Amino acid sequence: MLQNELEVAPGRKILSISTTPQDHDSLRRILHDPSWRVTAAFSFQQAMACLCRERIGVIICDCHLPDGSWRDILSHIAELTEPSVVIVTTGASGADLRGEVRSLGGVEVLSKPFRAEEVRRVIVEAWESRAVAAQEPAPV
Repeated sequence: MLQNELEVAPGRKILSISTTPQDHDSLRRILHDPSWRVTAAFSFQQAMACLCRERIGVIICDCHLPDGSWRDILSHIAELTEPSVVIVTTGASGADLRGEVRSLGGVEVLSKPFRAEEVRRVIVEAWESRAVAAQEPAPV
């Protein structure tokens, strides 16, 4: 039985932000499990509208957006009571980017083209890190 969208836990909701439809399609194919729901946003503004409507557990954001950046996403979610975890995607070598993403609060960088095993591993680890963070006491 397929789960109703409302029954999907917030951590199992993924927001894919990319101007490239193939990125969204690829993530949906890789995460074909009905317990994951991938919502596509083609711009920073569409992503903000989605984040205002619902709680998202994992955000997968392309490094290059026409109207914002992954840094803007991190800045926005920092203000949320239940922040999402952010994974940045890039078509270039991600070594320098990986350090910057992690230092600013993101969790990982995925290289394109996506490799199914790597995507699943990174998303599961991100979701688990979010669950652990939610159980930790708030700083005083």
